[in-house]
Amino acid sequence: MKRRAFLLAGLLAIVPSIALADDALLTEIAARVANSPVLRAEFSQTKTLAAMRKPFRIAGHFTYARDAGVLWQVASPYAVTYLIDAHGTVEIGPDGLRKTRSGREAAGAAQAGQIMQALLSADLAPLESHFVLDPARVPDGWQVTLTPRSAEVARHLTHITVAGNTAVEQVNIVEAGGDHTEIRFTAIQRDTQLNTAEATLFARPD
Repeated sequence: MKRRAFLLAGLLAIVPSIALADDALLTEIAARVANSPVLRAEFSQTKTLAAMRKPFRIAGHFTYARDAGVLWQVASPYAVTYLIDAHGTVEIGPDGLRKTRSGREAAGAAQAGQIMQALLSADLAPLESHFVLDPARVPDGWQVTLTPRSAEVARHLTHITVAGNTAVEQVNIVEAGGDHTEIRFTAIQRDTQLNTAEATLFARPD
């Protein structure tokens, strides 16, 4: 009985230490990636549907602005831009026409954009309010697994894994139905301000 109580006491002492270690690693990750007002990258997104053998691929350009949000500019196999900011998700067509989209209509871009925005701004509170964050060190850098807190979200989403080193390099989204989205970022560049074209896309009409 004493041995069992000793083991229980030991486990209870370890749990807060693990939580503190996780918090420290999350803070370290955020500090690593949140060091630029503007970040640009090329992206490739592969969506694998459980009901289909052949995955669907898109590619394009990604822009993050600390004070504005995220631009998700798809170039192939079609042209469309998603603006993701504090107001929601807007689809911008090649003609400049803007349409408000829900998270599920532009799921890959919206989820990845919101995660990137939280990490790159070093503001993890929006993520932690909706997900349990499990960080880990891996040979090439770090990895964070996000598991939904609510049963409602868990009905659609199993987990999200984000990985990288000095920047976010990969996002994997696993849905409850078996669908899987993998997003990879390459040619990552940091800057201090948006260019004119980006600023125009970020601007919301009054």
